[in-house]
Amino acid sequence: MISLLPLLWEKMAKINHKIYPGGSFGFKIKPSAPGKVNKKRHNYNFLSFIIRHNKSISISVFVIISGFLFVYCSTAPSGIAVEQTVESETPEVLNTIVSKKPDPDLRKVISILNLDYSDQKLHGVFWREQDFASTVYLSFDDGPNMSPLNSETVSDTILDILMERNLKAVFFINGKNLEYSNPAEKNELRRIIFRMINEGHLIGNHSYSHHNLAKGLYSDGEHDQDDIASEFILTQESMNNLLDFVYPLILVRPPYAEPGRTEDLDNWLISEKQYLISLQFDSYDYAYKETGYWNKETLFERMETLFSEQENGGVLLLHELESTAFMLPDLLDNIILERGYAVEGMETLLEKKYGRKS
Repeated sequence: MISLLPLLWEKMAKINHKIYPGGSFGFKIKPSAPGKVNKKRHNYNFLSFIIRHNKSISISVFVIISGFLFVYCSTAPSGIAVEQTVESETPEVLNTIVSKKPDPDLRKVISILNLDYSDQKLHGVFWREQDFASTVYLSFDDGPNMSPLNSETVSDTILDILMERNLKAVFFINGKNLEYSNPAEKNELRRIIFRMINEGHLIGNHSYSHHNLAKGLYSDGEHDQDDIASEFILTQESMNNLLDFVYPLILVRPPYAEPGRTEDLDNWLISEKQYLISLQFDSYDYAYKETGYWNKETLFERMETLFSEQENGGVLLLHELESTAFMLPDLLDNIILERGYAVEGMETLLEKKYGRKS
C-alpha cells in the first residue's frame, strides 16, 4: 500500500494540473520568471479550485476517481498475496490439493480396536459357533477384483448390489491384488478401497499370496510362524502404501479358511491382538459353472439346505468373482432376506462378544 502512494500522488497532481493549469497539488505556484509580475499569488490546489468555482463536473470526477482508488487499494494486496501463494506451490503440491479425496470413515474399524483384547485367548468368530440370533454376516474373499464387468469392475458391481439393499460386509483382500504399475492403476485401487470404507464396509487381511499356510509357505517345516507373519505383514504394508495412511487390517481370514489355519497362525494373531474370522456357510460361488453340475440352480439348492440346517445364521463366505456378482441379488433376496434373516456388519457381532473397554 505504501509503495503505491507516490504513484497515486502523481496521478492526482496531473489531474489537478489539467483542471487548473499552473496549479499544484497542495503546493504554491512556481514564481514567475524575473521581470514578470504575477497578477495573483494564490495557494491553488485541486480542492480549493472546486470550492472557489463550485463546478459540479469537477466534484463528479473527484468522487469517481476516489472510489476507483479506494477499490484498487483495498483489493490489490490480497490479489498479490494469492498470486504469490499459488506461484510458491510446487506442481506436486498443487496436484495433491486438486486431487484430494474425502477422508475415509474409519469409525467402524476404530470401534473394533477399542474392544477388550486383554486376555491371552484368540478372539474372533469361529466355525463351530452356532448362536447368531438369526443374523447373517457377509464376507467376500480374494479382492479387490478390478476386472471389467458391465462397464465397471467386479468389485464395483458387488458394492452396487449391497448399496441398493443397504447391506454391509467384510472384504478380505490379498496383498498381491493391491499391486499397481502406474499412477492410474493406483488411483483406481484407492478409489475402490475408499468406496468400501466410506459405504460402511470393513476390510480384512486374507494374506499376501493366498498360499495354504497350514502346509507351510516353503513346505520345509522351518520358520513357519515367521513365514505366516510375513504374509499378513506384507498385505498391511501394501495397504499402507496404496492409501498413504494406515488402515489396520485387524480382521484376518487365512486362505482356505479352517483348512489353512494353524497353531502358529493362532499364536501370531494373539500376539498382535488380531481377530480370526472363520465362517459358518460356504457359498461355493467359486465352483460356479454356467453349464455343468455347479450351475446356479445347484448352488442355490445347496445354500437353501445349509440355511435350513442352521437357522441361527452365521458368517457367509463369498468371493469377489464375476459369478458371485451374477448370483448375489437372488442369493440375498430369495434365500437370506426372504427367510427373515437380519444382515449386520461384523463390528456389531464383535462388540456383542467382547464389549468395549471402560
